[in-house]
Amino acid sequence: MPQKGDIDPNVEKVIEYFRDKKEQSYEKRTNNQQVPWVRPPDWDGDLQTTDSWKALHDAFNTDKAEEDFKSAFEADSPGNSSDGILLSLQIDYLAQMERAYRARVGQSMPRALSHLSTREKGHGQQFGALKGMALEYFKKIKKQGTEGST
Repeated sequence: MPQKGDIDPNVEKVIEYFRDKKEQSYEKRTNNQQVPWVRPPDWDGDLQTTDSWKALHDAFNTDKAEEDFKSAFEADSPGNSSDGILLSLQIDYLAQMERAYRARVGQSMPRALSHLSTREKGHGQQFGALKGMALEYFKKIKKQGTEGST
């Protein structure tokens, strides 16, 4: 069966963006420099209106992965087993990132502040949790799904 799933461009963009920002934050924090507030790409940081909270959600958009996921389970032209894994993982991963970000900006005291720089270091590494673990994992699943397909 042909593969229907691919890496959602917004998932890749958000993961690469946060990895880069976390790397920069870690470097600044460990050199006693001011660390800018990190927010999702294409979102202005406004938390005052319902529309701005909707815009925050749009920054974590997975519409492409969701459409591919639906397409992979069409009876007349199904995808392969890696589609269900790859696409649902991307959707869930960005949903988790959005929930974590909302928790961070929606609370007056960030959770586990004392561990912040260590998390930034792990998230900012080229082969860390964001790019090395999540994005590369998605790409490996996609590659496995394309092997042997016609």
